[in-house]
Amino acid sequence: MATVQQPTSAQLRKVQWKLIDRVFARYSTKSLLEVLEAALASPGCSRFHDHLLLGWTRVLRTAPHAGTEAGASDLPAMMQALMGAAPGRGTTTEAEPNDPRALVRFEIAGQRLLVHPGELDHPLPFLRGAQLTALAVDDQLIAVHGFALTDVLELVLHYTDHAVTALAPSWPKEYTDRAPDDIACGIAPGEVEAARTLVGLDPAVLAGRCREPERARRALEWMTADLAGLPLRYHPAGRLLGPVLAVRAHGRRRMVPVSVALDTFAAAAARLIADVPDQDAAEERLQELTVHRTAQLLGLTEAPTRLRNVELMSAPDLRYDIAVASALGRGLSSRIEKARAALPPPETRRGRLVVYGGPLALGPELVTDTVYLHVEELADVLAGAEGNPALLAWFVAELTSHPGVAGIFHRDPLDAWDAWRSTGTLLMPGPDRQEVVVVPPAGFDPSWRYASAWARFDDVLAAAGLPGGVHWRSARMADPDPGVPGQHADVVYPGSNDTAGLVVRVSTVPPLAVVASPSCDPGTVLGLEDMAGLADSIRTTLAASPVLAGHMALPDGAPVVITLTETSGSLQAPFPEPEEADGDGEDRDPANAPAKQLPVRVATDPATARIGIELDARLLTTFTGDGHAGHQVLGQLLHQLTDRIRHGRDAGPGTSLEEFAAAWDAAHPVLRLTTTATYWPAVAPRYTLPRSDHLHARARRTAAAAVRDAGVPAGTWHGPDAYARGGPGEKLLHALEAELGQQIQAHEPRLVTELARYLNAAWAERTRGMHEAMVNLAAPWAANWEQEAGRRQVEAATATSALQLLLQHAIVHPPAGDWTADMVAVADLVALAELVLHCGTTAVAASRGLHDLHLAIDPSGAFTLTEQSQDKEQPAYEGTGPTHLGFDVDAYQHARHKRFLARSRTAEPDANDSSADPAALLGASARTPVPFAPPRLPPGSPLAQADQLLHQHWGFGFAALHAVLATAADWPTGSDGIASVTPEALAAEAARWSGLPDADIEAAVVRLRLHPANAAPAHAHAYTEVERRTRLTTHPLIDHNGKLLLLPWLLTNTQDLFGTYLDEGRLPHPDLPQPVKNALSRHGQRLDKQLESDIEAVAHNLGLPHRSRLLEKTAAQHGIPDLTGEIDLLVADPTTARLWVLEAKNPEGAVAPHNVRQHIQKFRGYQRTLLTKAATIRTHTTAAAQLCGADTKDIDWTVIPLIVTSAIEPAAFLADPQVAYTTAELLPQVLADPRNPHPGWNDPQDQAP
Repeated sequence: MATVQQPTSAQLRKVQWKLIDRVFARYSTKSLLEVLEAALASPGCSRFHDHLLLGWTRVLRTAPHAGTEAGASDLPAMMQALMGAAPGRGTTTEAEPNDPRALVRFEIAGQRLLVHPGELDHPLPFLRGAQLTALAVDDQLIAVHGFALTDVLELVLHYTDHAVTALAPSWPKEYTDRAPDDIACGIAPGEVEAARTLVGLDPAVLAGRCREPERARRALEWMTADLAGLPLRYHPAGRLLGPVLAVRAHGRRRMVPVSVALDTFAAAAARLIADVPDQDAAEERLQELTVHRTAQLLGLTEAPTRLRNVELMSAPDLRYDIAVASALGRGLSSRIEKARAALPPPETRRGRLVVYGGPLALGPELVTDTVYLHVEELADVLAGAEGNPALLAWFVAELTSHPGVAGIFHRDPLDAWDAWRSTGTLLMPGPDRQEVVVVPPAGFDPSWRYASAWARFDDVLAAAGLPGGVHWRSARMADPDPGVPGQHADVVYPGSNDTAGLVVRVSTVPPLAVVASPSCDPGTVLGLEDMAGLADSIRTTLAASPVLAGHMALPDGAPVVITLTETSGSLQAPFPEPEEADGDGEDRDPANAPAKQLPVRVATDPATARIGIELDARLLTTFTGDGHAGHQVLGQLLHQLTDRIRHGRDAGPGTSLEEFAAAWDAAHPVLRLTTTATYWPAVAPRYTLPRSDHLHARARRTAAAAVRDAGVPAGTWHGPDAYARGGPGEKLLHALEAELGQQIQAHEPRLVTELARYLNAAWAERTRGMHEAMVNLAAPWAANWEQEAGRRQVEAATATSALQLLLQHAIVHPPAGDWTADMVAVADLVALAELVLHCGTTAVAASRGLHDLHLAIDPSGAFTLTEQSQDKEQPAYEGTGPTHLGFDVDAYQHARHKRFLARSRTAEPDANDSSADPAALLGASARTPVPFAPPRLPPGSPLAQADQLLHQHWGFGFAALHAVLATAADWPTGSDGIASVTPEALAAEAARWSGLPDADIEAAVVRLRLHPANAAPAHAHAYTEVERRTRLTTHPLIDHNGKLLLLPWLLTNTQDLFGTYLDEGRLPHPDLPQPVKNALSRHGQRLDKQLESDIEAVAHNLGLPHRSRLLEKTAAQHGIPDLTGEIDLLVADPTTARLWVLEAKNPEGAVAPHNVRQHIQKFRGYQRTLLTKAATIRTHTTAAAQLCGADTKDIDWTVIPLIVTSAIEPAAFLADPQVAYTTAELLPQVLADPRNPHPGWNDPQDQAP
């Protein structure tokens, strides 16, 4: 076996100078320096930096000489000589060099200076860390050297800023002579021209630009050396020039190439830190700064526990502990080890994180039980998390627990973070093995890539006096609306107990920042999310219109900053008195006021291009109704205030008021306030449970382990083989069910109330979110909300279903373990429950014959369970089992969502116009007691009969149900939004409010309780919610520790659910007495008759000849014998020569697989009957048309059977639906459409013309 001999350091340094000198002798020294400095700074040559730097030092170490003028075209020959002469010099091939064309800036001394990344690894975290370290050592360094580390950093950055400013215009956006990934070196001619200004730069000029010029000059002198005296010993990981920013050569002082500026600063920092006389004091100060920075990044407010040289912090809700340490130099390793030892032991099932500060960073690391991050690496991780602190917790958890392997090795923690964030996990499922997982290098610098993407946004934020994206708790790039130019970003700093937070919406075209800060004062209307929506609307409106954007875009490129604040109360000064203003922003010209004159407090500052607008109650009320009045007021304000900015900056007049107002008014209102009377609970907790791909990766890994442990065989199955009783599908489901049950029971008993709290919050989010979506879907901007409404429906239903499954399971099998019941626990359980629900519903539906099933299980336990095969070459099922119906659940759900959107658009606005009275708007959240009102049941109606029968059999009626549910939903709660009450107290309060007999109320309470006896499953796969008959939404009074847990938002949903069921003629209780069912069924029959009348009205309104309720006897009398059953509606359309045979059906809703299957079975019978009727009509078309009263002369009729339903019917979405389906709402379009309907679901808007 051959071995590879590694080169020695001497071999790496060996250079054949003659090869270089022979080529360089052709060119003049001045032109050589210009070409080499251009190449060293160029993004087109950064892979060959070490060779180019060798050439630069060689030129300056040899005597100046004349020669041919070198240019960009001569660089290839120079490179060939350099690489041939020094083959040991490194070439960057494995990673993407940091690109200076991103124009990334770094703030220091109140200035934002351009950075050239050079060859330094992760330059931005390093610079931030050095800046923090400087605060700890500067005072001592000033005493020793007369300058500070901050002075050195500022001097270096002034140089990079000067160089990048000069060179950037000459850098091509892309090099046309190569592919982006080519290992090549070449520059454009313009780069050499730009480099000439740098070759002659006097370093003293840079020192004069610093905040402390004299100290900067001393620093510059300290960093200047004779090039001839430098050792210049090459090492691939070393810094060739050391702490040298300027060299003396050829009789003058000149700056080193800008590409090595950060390297020289790193070397200078190391040397200066070593010169600090009182290292202990400096390290103590560094530790304070690191602790403060860590707490600020993580949003932690509790004081840390201080040990010797280590501070301990904790994120209780996220289940990880933090130890903070720092060091200036070589003591870093021992400090970090002390921090690691101070953390709780790994057996506590908590993540372990050591955050360290200082100028040094750790190298490659094998993570076994603790993650190590520099405080500025932590900042980059949190920036990449875009405001989701749970991502850091799960990242730490995966690295420290590393299930199935002995450890995880990475060369750089940011490599591990990037890989984990992008793929969801670093670990594939599999049995435990004593192996180490190696994280491959990212191939780029994640921190530089992030800063590059945020560079333009950071420019705008800086102009607004705000920190860059990496410093915000939540910062993410947002996709502009289609057709809107530029880029958008959203940044948020969440509020705390005494602050309401801050949101900023950034645009690059036009350069704009909308800064919105809500108020914590009582009497204000807009919260953080409302302010964010307003800011987003203003940004989109201004950016989407070239007219508006042109007015807001200042000629010098400075961004306009619009600041919005809300104040309680109203300004009372009427026009024509001047509006109150801050600063020079007072507008005293009432002639320019909008038609609806209002006193408004505004401010402008032309120097910083800032606009301030204060939103008071009177101004906000102009946004009620359709919102147009307030929209116009705000538009005119923005135009006038921007005019002031332009005037103060001599920027020209911009767009005229008339043109601006026309474009602004043509847009949708930026804000619309509605007040709606609801019976919603008083406390609306926020649903804060995180959801991400990383959680689902954890759930899949847990599931794979459960499948392995249960001994489920590996293989691939499809069709009945996959879901056969006792087969692999059933074994898989049982393994998942058992795992979920074991995990629930392993947690501490507090898990029950935690699940209840999150479920209540999820229902609050679902109810309020869908109400908001419906209000906006009824507005002119409905199209903007269609996708969002769909997303909310899916995510909210997924969350509530999973939490209900978990809570009901926890009621039947109470948790009694010691696992902590925190947010991480609930999030993990919800992700696992979502997986179980998906697998359960997919497999159960397949077993009911609704669709195919494909199951593949890997020996690792990983599996896929889908309706369709992922392997296109997999052969079709050839067994003897039953075939499936081909139910297309996606098409079914799409049709239902489209119907929801259509109904929302045409819904009557359920809002009160409070525009006339600001007090009405400010009091919109007030709660008003209402007297009990029993359901209104027409005497003698089927519902009244059902109410009486319910009394006879169960001891209560609909009124008692309403009283108990409404009382429980309105029960006072704590800040967590849930309550615990005795059954007696609830019954007493419901009886007092309603005046109903105690016995009725008590009986209703008993019937609505969910307890272990009735919550226990009764089916083989009852853990899937759709298979449960008794569930939380039908029995919302939850027995727990002798009391009833009340979840007000769940109870509110139950009220709506019962109302919907009664409207359909049923109740969601499977054990309902048969006489009650019969009475409700009679109510349903009335609905059937009403549907028949409705579809007849459609034919009448369209002017189509028709005959309704055509009986067999009547048909026979008119020449249509042998009709089997009544035809609900027969329609003749002479224009299209179509005879429609319509069957009206009013089915119950169907979601669960067994309900869908029952529907399909019923409708297959309806289909056969309808096809038989249509066949009879087809043999007697003339008689049928005459029976309708149509002219039948010379018409060759086409007979079309059509089933018309009140709700979208699942049977319409089978592989072979046999007949056409539509709803009564779409019937007018179907009948008027010249195209014949096709078998299955028909919505004319879905069909291409």
